[in-house]
Amino acid sequence: MTRQQQLLFGERLRKRRKALHYTQEYVAEQVGITLRFYQMIERGEKSVSLDTLIALRKTLTISMDSLLLGELPSSCENPITEILSALTPSQREDAAKILALYASACKAP
Repeated sequence: MTRQQQLLFGERLRKRRKALHYTQEYVAEQVGITLRFYQMIERGEKSVSLDTLIALRKTLTISMDSLLLGELPSSCENPITEILSALTPSQREDAAKILALYASACKAP
């Protein structure tokens, strides 16, 4: 990654973390890295390994494309994705349950 890419990556991490109301300490703990290292990533001072990248993606419930490139893949651009991306992880779980119930009801004769 170039320095500029690292800075943008760190900004995307910070923005997503704050949108989820997570602390830096919480994310670092969930990912399995030190708080200091996480802070350096957010400031664009350090790059991450593939394992750390995957753990960040899972913890922050964000797509790899959004995390690395700052955009959703074109295959994901739809109204449902837009709605879900604005929700917290627990709200997304509830929405998925509601959608599954709705889909089941639509299949019933």
